[in-house]
Amino acid sequence: MISRFTNIKGIGRFHDCQIGGRHFSKNTIIFGQNTGGKSTLTDILWSFKTGDIAIIEGRKTFGFNGNQQVEFIDDTNKQFKYPSVEWNQGFENIEIFDTQFINENIFEGNEITYEHQKNLHSIIIGTQGKKLATEINSLQDELNELTAKKTAKTAEFNRIFKKEISVKDFSKLPKVENVEEKIKELQATIETANNQAKIKSVFEAIEALLGNILNQNTKVVLSSSIQVKAELVTEHILKTWKNPSHSKDFLQTGLNLTKDEQADCVFCGQELNADAQNLLSSYSQLFSQEYRTLQTEISNTVSKFEKWNPITYLESIQDKLASVKINLPSNELTKEEIKKLKEAVNTEFAAKLKDIGYEVNFEKFDLLIKVIKKAKEQTDELKKKNVFTTDVNIEALNRKIKELEFAKTRHTKEWNDFLNEYDSIDGIQETKKQKRESTREQLNEYGKNLFAVHFDTINKVLYELNADFTIYDFQPIRKIVGQSERIFALKFFNSHLVPIDETATDKPNFKNTLSESDKRVLAFAFFYSLMIHDAKLNEKIIVFDDPFSSFDSDRRIRTIQLLANPHLISQDGEIIEKNINQLIILTHESEFFKWLYLKLDNPKPLRIIPDGLSNGVKKSTVVDCNVEEEFIEDENLKDLREIEDIHTSNKPIINYEGLCVKCRKILENIFIRKYLFDLEGEIKARGSVRTFVGKLKTISRNNFDNVPKYKEFISLCDNLNIELHSNTLKNEGQNALNVLGDFLRLIKQI
Repeated sequence: MISRFTNIKGIGRFHDCQIGGRHFSKNTIIFGQNTGGKSTLTDILWSFKTGDIAIIEGRKTFGFNGNQQVEFIDDTNKQFKYPSVEWNQGFENIEIFDTQFINENIFEGNEITYEHQKNLHSIIIGTQGKKLATEINSLQDELNELTAKKTAKTAEFNRIFKKEISVKDFSKLPKVENVEEKIKELQATIETANNQAKIKSVFEAIEALLGNILNQNTKVVLSSSIQVKAELVTEHILKTWKNPSHSKDFLQTGLNLTKDEQADCVFCGQELNADAQNLLSSYSQLFSQEYRTLQTEISNTVSKFEKWNPITYLESIQDKLASVKINLPSNELTKEEIKKLKEAVNTEFAAKLKDIGYEVNFEKFDLLIKVIKKAKEQTDELKKKNVFTTDVNIEALNRKIKELEFAKTRHTKEWNDFLNEYDSIDGIQETKKQKRESTREQLNEYGKNLFAVHFDTINKVLYELNADFTIYDFQPIRKIVGQSERIFALKFFNSHLVPIDETATDKPNFKNTLSESDKRVLAFAFFYSLMIHDAKLNEKIIVFDDPFSSFDSDRRIRTIQLLANPHLISQDGEIIEKNINQLIILTHESEFFKWLYLKLDNPKPLRIIPDGLSNGVKKSTVVDCNVEEEFIEDENLKDLREIEDIHTSNKPIINYEGLCVKCRKILENIFIRKYLFDLEGEIKARGSVRTFVGKLKTISRNNFDNVPKYKEFISLCDNLNIELHSNTLKNEGQNALNVLGDFLRLIKQI
């Protein structure tokens, strides 16, 4: 509680205001004309509440060149100063209802904005709600930071991988063994698919080559034989011919000229013996058509075989396959072994060529053909793999290659670290999201319950202040972003709904349905509910700065009653008294100031008054205020001073009856002002002080039901001839002075 201000310097009208003797009390009322300094005091308290020194700096007195200062002392004698570090920290146990509060939290002019709603929502949910909201906002900030970090890493990933794969799919790629080989296989398959025409042509050519070898009749031809005693012919030629290589045609001519009996030689005429006949028989076979035909076939076959080079042949097949990037597996035999086989077969076939009756050993030939057959098997197998019978989905193969390339990249230390960090962000995000949603649910439930409590109180206050409307659809703001929500609407006469965000001029809205007084009543109802439900109200300083300037007299009186007797009406109708640590009210309305003085419990009245000029700038100061003398009717004050002066100075009483009339008027005035609402019926019936005392006794107000006190007041009424105008008893001299003394003593008890 503020005990007293000791100094205000260089702020607004307070140029150098030394007010050390002006003590505050639990209920302090301050009167001041407009522009006198009330708002300056309120701004000082706003700065103290918020720690915002700019509020004071902006209020610097015109022409003031010194340092601005504020000093005040609380009820524990602790001193607070501006400027100071402590001041900058703010002070939470002070609440202020003024134009600033209304403009920031309820409405401004004719408009209730989303910011008003948001601020009001923040105030209603209070410290605990703000703590939850702060936690939500903090979690959201952390989530935003994580999202930004994740977005940056995603952008980095997409920059590298050109958005060809997502981080999620990349992370799931399994590790592939021999990935390079598999990629090469797929690339080869694609290349093979793209070269099918050429590959088919190559295999057709190879099949023709292989067919020429494997389908030849070499073995058949060389297996044929005609038994001829060729050695006899050869022996004869070698023995008798000068040139053994000469053509044998003349022998065939001679054989043809020899008679069928073959008795005599056609050359010499001698008789042919048995040896000669054997030789002729050999000639016959040698020069027969069958022999000659076979010999020609053998010669051609052997000649063809001798020209065939199996090594070159196999190399040709390999070259053809290589032209389409197909490799023929190595033969089981080396080139040298094949060469030797060929030479051996050539030798064997040469023997057949010399002697048509020679039986060829085909063992080496078969080994050589086996090499070719192996090549045929290998090419057949290669053909199955490389000549496709159906269309190949090259696009799918390319995707598979890309996937394998990603898989190869995926399982490296660099990307393992990247994905571990990425997954870590995801995990932290999910945990924080769950925490945020859980906290949001707590806040929603807390806000829902709290709003229900305030909803009831606000509408009760509106009812107390004779408002024609109530609030409706009162609920917390739930969304984190957006400006579409409103936390309340208005309902007039319990049936007509008015949205506060309606802007159409031809429809009911906040602007055209509420008078200025109604708007202030609405703002006061919100503030009063916040105040009355404040768990720390008994620690709070509550400040009102000219809050009721637009109120009519009836609403002012009812408002004063709410402030003089702060209470909460529970759902079951129970009245719960509330205690305010300190109530400070500033006003420029004298009538309102007088009612505050009469209705509040022992209020301390102060007044802001002009204090001259400083370099042409008006100054103000704060002084104590005698409300009775300065604000109660002048006639009563004059009469009261006269009576006190007569009693104190023991002056002779000249007109006792006249003094009794003055005493009666003063008593009636004090009773009416003090107990207006208790005595409304008696006042309307033009009752007297005696009647007032009787009513207060009946309702046990202010100890009037105490017999001694009651009898004292009735005795005073008797002595003042109140309702005893026919009384013949006279009070004179000292007795009359005693009556005046009783009067002065008893009005203090009222």
